[in-house]
Order: sequence, then structure tokens, then C-alpha cells
Amino acid sequence: MSLIGAIRGDSVQIERRTRVQDSTGSWVPGPKVLIDVAGATVMSLYGVTVGSSSEADGAENTVITRRVLNAPVGTDVRPDDVIIHRGRRYAVKGEELEFPLTSLAHIEVQVEEVTG
Repeated sequence: MSLIGAIRGDSVQIERRTRVQDSTGSWVPGPKVLIDVAGATVMSLYGVTVGSSSEADGAENTVITRRVLNAPVGTDVRPDDVIIHRGRRYAVKGEELEFPLTSLAHIEVQVEEVTG
């Protein structure tokens, strides 16, 4: 299968925390919602298999893995969203970058997984 076929045939979920008003009228965190996005995937940076990882120094066992969310144009991704792909959870890092004028129109968003 081609890379394009693999991307278009995959899917992710966007986990988003809603906000609700409490009894005093203040906005507080509400329940989380899951939004299914077909034709999207989380892939290594630059489309190559090596990707980007780093480990924290000291006695910690923290590994930070950087990836890119590739999704259809019009996908609503927000800086405080969590992307779920194949059981892994990625925090959104920054704003989306849109590529609308190519034959493979899509958006890209930097995401990061922190483990350990």
C-alpha cells in the first residue's frame, strides 16, 4: 500500500474537554468528548520512519516523541486537544498548518507523546 493510501485509510480521535457553566455562572471544565476523524493519521516528522525523540537527563525515565497529525482540510484541531491514534495519546503542540492547494490537500499539526 502506498503512503497516501495508508494516510487516507487511517483514522484518529480528537479528545476535547468541553466547558460548562456552574451554578454561579462561572465557566468550568466539563466532560470530555471524542471526535472521530477519518482519513487522518499520526506519522513521523517529514514522512520518514525515524521520527524525533528525546530523553530527560537524571533519574527520570521520560521519553518525548514528536510526530505530525496529518488530517483532512477543515479538521478542527485546538491547542488543548489530545489526539488518540492506535491507543497512543498525543498532545497538540501549536497551531495547524494548512496545505489546501495541493493534490493532497491536508492540514498538519505538531503533536507530542510523553511517556515515563
